Parts: sequence; C-alpha cells; structure tokens
Amino acid sequence: MNDEIVERTSDEIEAALAAAQAERDRRVMQLRHDARAVYSAMEGWQQIGSQDDWVHACEQAVASHDSGRFLIEQLGAARYIEPQLMAVLLGLRRGLVGSDGGSAAEAMLADVAVLSYYNTLRIQQWIGDLAAAIEHEFFAQDSPTARFEARYGRGTGLVVEERLARLAEELLPLQERANRMVVRNLKALADLRRTPAPSVAIGQAGQVNVGTQQVNVAQDADLDDGSAVPVARATKRKRTNQ
Repeated sequence: MNDEIVERTSDEIEAALAAAQAERDRRVMQLRHDARAVYSAMEGWQQIGSQDDWVHACEQAVASHDSGRFLIEQLGAARYIEPQLMAVLLGLRRGLVGSDGGSAAEAMLADVAVLSYYNTLRIQQWIGDLAAAIEHEFFAQDSPTARFEARYGRGTGLVVEERLARLAEELLPLQERANRMVVRNLKALADLRRTPAPSVAIGQAGQVNVGTQQVNVAQDADLDDGSAVPVARATKRKRTNQ
C-alpha cells in the first residue's frame, strides 16, 4: 500500500470540491424528481380500488382532455398561471380541435401546438425582463456595473456585456427555435386536415381538353374481332381574345 501523500494545488482542490458539489446536487435533484413522480403515482392509484373506479377514472380523463383541463395541468405550476393566459390557451386549443373535438391525431397536434405557443410566450417574457435590465445598465444615471472575479476581485468587464451575450447567444436562438416549433405543429395539423385531391377516371370520351390541347378520340381501325381501336388526335385550340 502506498502511504505517500499526494500534494495538490489550491486550484486542483477547488476543482475537486466543485465537482463533488455538482455531483451531490445532481443526485439530490434526481431524488426530488423521483420522489415527486412516485408520490404523484401513489396518490393517483390510491383512488383506484375496483374495476368501477378505473372505468370512472378513464371517463374523467377523457372529459378532462376534451375540455383542455388536462393540457393546462401538464404545463406545470397550473395554479400560478395567470387566469387571462389560461383562458387564452384554452380558447386556442378549442379553436384548433374544433367543436367536434377532432380525431385523436388532431387533438394531439393541437396540444403540442398550444404547448409550443406557451413556451414561446415564456421565452419572450425572459427576453423582456432581460432587456429591461440591459436598458437600466445603459441608460440609468449611475455608471454601468462592473463585474469582478470572486476570488481575487479583479475586474473582468461590465455586467451589461454578460447580459447582452446571454441575450444574443441563448435567448434569441431559443425564441427562434420555439417559433419554428409553433409553425411546424400548425402546419402538421393543417396537412392532416387537408382533403386529398379527388381522383378522376375517364372511361370513354370523344373529346378531352387538357390545357391548350384538344384530344379527339376516333374509331380509325378495326381489329379481327370487329372491335375498334381508338386513335387520339391532338389539335391545338386557338384562343379567342374577348
């Protein structure tokens, strides 16, 4: 066994300590998430004691989804959503699914469209809050706030520079991605509802007009059994100026 003591620099010690702290925080967060999921599942299944309870729960779930309540609850922190915003989201979903509720695929696409729209609004709120802080740094009577290192206290720039970088590199690209998701989901919903073009079959016709071409079908030749072979002659129609 090696009893030698390995000396480490202060930077190595701080790096190891930070890594251990980050790992501990990750485990604590995972435990919290698992505990919430397990608690939610246990709380729900405690209400299911028989087959009738399960049937009743399924009926309630279908009614909740049809009304849009299920979607609002899945947004997270439903109690803290503004009533006006909640009403707008419910109205948008009902408008997308229609009065008849639509098919299952249409309802799912409507849900994800509303979710992506809600995320877009949240990102816009972040951008607005950060923009207000940036404007305060630029146009306040006090001078811009300087940024210092935590360890040695040396100046490393201005706080407004860090906020501008966050706005340009994180929030604006995130908003653009959210906007694309909204458009993509709405387009998918519209494509699903688009009526397919009717198929046209022509069994027998003496004249078929295709664009500027007029096709006449004539009986020009006879086969051995007496049947006729249609021969198509294409003539160009003249356009008359009105």
